[in-house]
Amino acid sequence: MIDPAPWVNRPHPGPRASRVPLTAQQRKAVEDAIRPAKTEVRVAKRGQAVLRMDDGVGAEDIAKVLGVRVRTVFAWKARIAKSPDPAAKLTDAPRSGRPASLSRKPTRRG
Repeated sequence: MIDPAPWVNRPHPGPRASRVPLTAQQRKAVEDAIRPAKTEVRVAKRGQAVLRMDDGVGAEDIAKVLGVRVRTVFAWKARIAKSPDPAAKLTDAPRSGRPASLSRKPTRRG
């Protein structure tokens, strides 16, 4: 895990970052969601971001550490802040459109 202390306490211009408070159960659920060996990288990054938001780390610092854009961190923050279950919001949202399908008939290419 990433130690948030240097990031939270470092001097920077502007106001302090607002925390996204998590209960002990929510924090444990997020930690458990990003712990398995088969976790997707994007889910693990979102989970790390949520944990850093709970610690009070700013969006710019989270973006630097995780290698994403600041706008992405703000989007994650908005998505997590309005959710009663942050761990459930780590996965991708459903997409619109027709689901992918595999055809049983082989196609001939000539």
